Amino acid sequence: MRIGIDARIMSLHAGGIARYTMEMVQAVARLPEAAGHEFILYPGRMPEPVDLPANWTYSERRVPSRGILRSLLYGLIARLDGLDAFYSADYLGPVVPMPCRSVITVHDLIPIVLPGVTSLQHRLVGSHLLPRAVRNASVVVAVSEATKSDIIKHIPIPVHRIAVIHEGANPSFHPRSDGDREIGEVRALYGVGEHPYFLCLGASDPKKNAPAVIRAFSKMVMRVKSESALLMAGGAGEGRSSLESLVRELGVRERVVLAGFVPDEHLPLLMSGARGLCFPSLYEGFGLPVLEAMACGCPVITSNVSSLPEVAGGAALLVDPRNAAQLSLAMERLLTNEKLRQDLRARGLSRAREFSWERAASRLLELLTGEDI
Repeated sequence: MRIGIDARIMSLHAGGIARYTMEMVQAVARLPEAAGHEFILYPGRMPEPVDLPANWTYSERRVPSRGILRSLLYGLIARLDGLDAFYSADYLGPVVPMPCRSVITVHDLIPIVLPGVTSLQHRLVGSHLLPRAVRNASVVVAVSEATKSDIIKHIPIPVHRIAVIHEGANPSFHPRSDGDREIGEVRALYGVGEHPYFLCLGASDPKKNAPAVIRAFSKMVMRVKSESALLMAGGAGEGRSSLESLVRELGVRERVVLAGFVPDEHLPLLMSGARGLCFPSLYEGFGLPVLEAMACGCPVITSNVSSLPEVAGGAALLVDPRNAAQLSLAMERLLTNEKLRQDLRARGLSRAREFSWERAASRLLELLTGEDI
């Protein structure tokens, strides 16, 4: 078969869909059963170099790298290139019927389920164009059972056309010893030293609920006399300014590190050194940081909503993300109860082994080649 893949954004050095696409492409390429097919990648303007087998090629067709026009053109491209199947993991897949089998991944329905935390453009695309792409697809891949439920609720399509494929954790997320030299280096780099610290990701994203983490942390340090710290990754512009104001208002400026952008290569080390990951997101289609932290042996505090309990699988502390008191108590438990921390570490490592990009890729290839859901 000749299989086309939407690679307009594909990178391990960017978050979200770009990283998902790269992980999935590399995992499919490693499958022995993929050798019998031809794959054509349709990249953006500046494709990230990646080592792929000879049966994978980049298309030289000059199509718009982003936006609606590209999604409208995929039907024509499929005809011109004689595609038997087409796959898109981008937020906006083909919005017109395809002349070949088409599979799309839906990561979440944030613009529909939680419109207040996203941009007007995102809401318009998610409310009007994403449903068209979902209805046109031969198969819709949902990254969790929670996302599948959202699709069924908000975009009426036959349930038998939806397949759930969980994500995996990159091998760089693995457990390390407490005395690991690199962990010590990133501790020093981000100014937490030897103090126990909690890690919070996505501080610039409203749905990640960073202000609640700061409030919960401030409540905890008032009760627990410990030199603990809170390291917050992400956060820029007005979002960073509001977090800085909140930190000053609550009197925890000396304990909270607003790290801004954190390179991907530092995340496994920061997770491995942390007392716990605080991820009380208001909504997640999958919640990859939860899986990545567990794969590092980092205990996790996360929300009891959307896909997060599904991913955690009983290996994390679950809290109401809108209840700062619950979150604060969970942080206190991880800080003061070593037995609980070690138990969560062991359960998290076991849970993380149930996920892999190889299994995800194998299932995706089955769907692309026409096997039943």
